[in-house]
Formats: sequence, C-alpha cells, structure tokens
Amino acid sequence: MMTGLFRAILLIGILLYILLIIYLMKKGRMSLKYSLVWFLAGLVLLVCGVFPQIVGFFTDLLGIYSEVNGVFFVGVCFILLIILSLTSIVSGLSERIRTLVQTQAMLEKRVRELEDKISSLSEK
Repeated sequence: MMTGLFRAILLIGILLYILLIIYLMKKGRMSLKYSLVWFLAGLVLLVCGVFPQIVGFFTDLLGIYSEVNGVFFVGVCFILLIILSLTSIVSGLSERIRTLVQTQAMLEKRVRELEDKISSLSEK
C-alpha cells in the first residue's frame, strides 16, 4: 500500500514533470514528435498516483511485493522505452549526417574541379 506522503510526493513530482514537458514544447526546445513518449510516461505515472488500485491490481498480477516497487517498475520500463526511442533517433540522425557529409564532400570536390577548369580557361 502506498502511503499518503509517497502519493503526495509522487503526484507533485509528476505534475511538475508534465508542466516541464509542456513548457519545453511551448518554448520550442522539445518537438511534439519526440515529447510524446515523455508525456505518455508522465500520464501513466499520474494515473498510477491518482488511482493506486490500478497499481495494486498490476502488482498482484505480476507478483510484485509492494505497490511502491510497482510504481518504480513502471518508471523503469518507461525509462527503458525512452532510451530505446532516443537511441533509434540518434542512429537515424547519425546515418543522415554521414550521408550529408559524403554529399558535401562530393560537391566540394566538384566545385574545386570547376574552379580549376575556370582558372585554366582564364589563363589561356
């Protein structure tokens, strides 16, 4: 059973977390596309804090000893989900950067060749 103090601290922390996400989205420091996982994690934890019976049901179902441990388990699962999504994003961006660097190098080589061609034509 979650104590009243733990629930209060959990709810205050989750509300601050959700407000921070909304603030970062509003200021343009976090795009909607990437903030959805963070926001979903906050909403699930908020539901867990408001309705501890749901946490009790899932802790009994999964054989977790304490509801507090169940809340932390849900938090860890979302952290793993967020890390996985960020790793996927970074991998995609890394591939795009590699392609961009290769394209830029080919264009740079072409510009140098054209400059050499123009300088050889102007010398004649």
